[in-house]
Amino acid sequence: MSEKKIIRLNSTPKGFGKVADELKSDMFESALPTQHTHSYYEDDELGLYIGVWDTTDMVESAAPYACDEFMVLLEGQATIKNIKTGQLETVNAGDTFIIPKGYDCQWQQTGYLRKFYLISEHPDEIAPVVPTFEGIINISEVHRSSSKNSIAVKASAIPNTSFVMKSGKPVKKGQHLYQDDTGNFFSGIWQSQHFETEQQAFPRNEFIYIQSGELECIDEDNQSHKFIQGDALFIPKGTLCHWRVAESVATFYAVLQSDN
Repeated sequence: MSEKKIIRLNSTPKGFGKVADELKSDMFESALPTQHTHSYYEDDELGLYIGVWDTTDMVESAAPYACDEFMVLLEGQATIKNIKTGQLETVNAGDTFIIPKGYDCQWQQTGYLRKFYLISEHPDEIAPVVPTFEGIINISEVHRSSSKNSIAVKASAIPNTSFVMKSGKPVKKGQHLYQDDTGNFFSGIWQSQHFETEQQAFPRNEFIYIQSGELECIDEDNQSHKFIQGDALFIPKGTLCHWRVAESVATFYAVLQSDN
């Protein structure tokens, strides 16, 4: 499932909910919930997985988180407990957030929940003893507060991959809110005014959630894919496409850099 094409995520894909996931009792402190997963993209070599997932109410077993996970909460509410401090952080429908790899936490939830997810879990990488950030990174909360210092995260160099421009000069502003200990996975907020790129191979693996405005992606067959507020898409590295923003766009993003 690693075809190089623009992938639009549907929150209720055809057939979703008909086949339940296989679960083990040691994964939960509560009774076994009912869960379903629809995968849109999988790359086992990178440990990269994108899809939509739902669950009934549950309490997971406490443990350091095995991956970096970027999530868009579509429905429901969850509370993430910091096992070391006991602190509780709640996320609600509409929130976009990250749980860092290695964060010792517990997912607690009452009622139904559904989400988009991007999981970064490279098979050759182990969870750090000390996570990059001791807590969840609530991107929506930072966006709402419009404060660059709302969440203190580890500062490090972010790869700067530019696009070949066809027209316009994008006025870009954004904020990298999280980066893993390898520097390959990072996430945050990005905004821009009008621009259009030339067609080129997309330089990274990127999940994009449109917060406002409109983004148009044109594939190698010259087919236009338009995305507006509330839409989610994933573009694998190497996908031939070009981008167009007619007026402005604001996005929440998760990027996984790779050598292949």
